[in-house]
Amino acid sequence: MARAPDPRIEQAKAMYLEGEKLVEIASQLNLPEGTVRRWKCTHKWDNERSDKKNERSRKRKRGAQPKNQNAVGNNGGAPEQNKNAEKFGFFSKYLPEETVSIIQEMPTDPLDVLWDQIQIAYAAIIRAQQIMYVRDRDDKTIEKIEEKDGNVIGERWEVQHAWDKQGKFLQAQARAQSELRSLIKQYDELLHKRWDLASDEQKARIDVLRAKVEDKEDKQIHITFTKASEGHGG
Repeated sequence: MARAPDPRIEQAKAMYLEGEKLVEIASQLNLPEGTVRRWKCTHKWDNERSDKKNERSRKRKRGAQPKNQNAVGNNGGAPEQNKNAEKFGFFSKYLPEETVSIIQEMPTDPLDVLWDQIQIAYAAIIRAQQIMYVRDRDDKTIEKIEEKDGNVIGERWEVQHAWDKQGKFLQAQARAQSELRSLIKQYDELLHKRWDLASDEQKARIDVLRAKVEDKEDKQIHITFTKASEGHGG
């Protein structure tokens, strides 16, 4: 038995023929934009789109479109999650579809944006431990970087000794850690400015960060210096 067609197809089609953009339709129907785009191609909506769509689009009232059940009971027009439709419509004119999809998934709260940056920066530092790992003082890398043919035949090789690789790694790590500390500081400052508006989860994040820092500070390192003569009993 054939499966009944999705009723949202006709709803999306009607909105498209009224001049709505695909990204706006997807937002209002809570669908991936790729799904709406596939429906448009499969059912050949462009063939039915009126030549007067631009004129009708300009005259179209703001708010919910015909048959849009998402706006039922919302006197202000489109529901809360659809307020960004106009912005995404602007982006879709100039940005690739993949970029617009990423923007739609991005957080809008400044604290959440900062927290994502902190996590990405921290993950990059951890990942660098594997990529830039130096085994020991004899860990040497030899790599061919150029090979010439024809009248001039030759090769160029690059040699990286352990101390070269370790030095570059320490410099890169220091810069990354400095940036991470700066992001954490920005998060802490912004959190206290918006304390009454912050969620419990946003407040708990900084508590976890503080606990980790305090735990490291409590672990003191004791170093004892001994004269060479004392070490040999002289």
